[in-house]
Amino acid sequence: MKAKISILAGFLIGGVLLFFAFRKIDFAALLAIYSKVRAVYILPFVLTAVVELLFRAARWRLLLNPSRPVRLWDTFRLQAAGLALSNILPLRLGEVARATFGAKLFSIPMLTVFATILVERAMDVLVLFLLFAAAARLGGITGGFMNYNGLLWAMFAGLIAAMAALIFSDEIISHHWFSGFFARFPRLRGVFERLAMGVKAFHSFKNGALIFLYAAAQWLMDALNCYWIALAFGLEGTLDIFKCVALVFTGAAAASVPGMPGYFGNYEFSLMKVLATWGVPEDVGFAYASYVHVLGYLFVTVIGVVFVYQMGHSLGKVWGEFSGGGAKESEARES
Repeated sequence: MKAKISILAGFLIGGVLLFFAFRKIDFAALLAIYSKVRAVYILPFVLTAVVELLFRAARWRLLLNPSRPVRLWDTFRLQAAGLALSNILPLRLGEVARATFGAKLFSIPMLTVFATILVERAMDVLVLFLLFAAAARLGGITGGFMNYNGLLWAMFAGLIAAMAALIFSDEIISHHWFSGFFARFPRLRGVFERLAMGVKAFHSFKNGALIFLYAAAQWLMDALNCYWIALAFGLEGTLDIFKCVALVFTGAAAASVPGMPGYFGNYEFSLMKVLATWGVPEDVGFAYASYVHVLGYLFVTVIGVVFVYQMGHSLGKVWGEFSGGGAKESEARES
């Protein structure tokens, strides 16, 4: 019932935001804007999207390697498959499926794989915040999220503390303050040890630095794709790379709000409003946001679904396994 309510709420929120995004749009004008887009920029967009996926795969590979060395190709196709499934299925089931498929393919405990994905998400927030803060300062961006500067820095500090606790969880377990407690609960100790393996890559300064750099490069590739489409729309006089970083941050924040698969509505509404503050008319802003969104959605979904079937799965099978208790049962078996 909770899952059904969450799905319904996501579709409702996305639908409402789509309505507000569409309500002042002249469709004839919208078609005219689309007709003038320079499609030549689709090629660098796709190439940049491939590089972005490679950075995602390389980062995840570094996080998994302390448990068992894995191939870049395998992390690449699992990353694409997970993103595609999240684009199609509700409740971010793509992440659950990626963890389950990865645990089976790599013979790594499920909890460890989930820990690496948790670290990915935490790193995404940290890196995006730092990139946004740097872009805002260097690009002279004011207003919007910058009005909540103090709150954002407080959230950043909290995430740093949580990441540090996760990274040094194995030292915490072995510390004499806690060793007696975990000695009385060996199963709980085993859970923490599996979680600790998911962050063990950070015990090497080189690997930790590379994970951070790959995360930054991944989001900068997204910003570059926003810039390619700005060129396609003739908005290069308005959107520079700093503002494109701000748009990526805005899109990621919009995706954190419950929505329909693919976060249609959330993305268009938020980007359109930010673009309007920079003097971009709402119909042009909506056309730009929807073009970036749909192009990225189609690329990731198509390539990811191909990998899903290539690995012997299907959309129906994934939905049937993970929409009920299948994921929990799998996690219990693997852990």
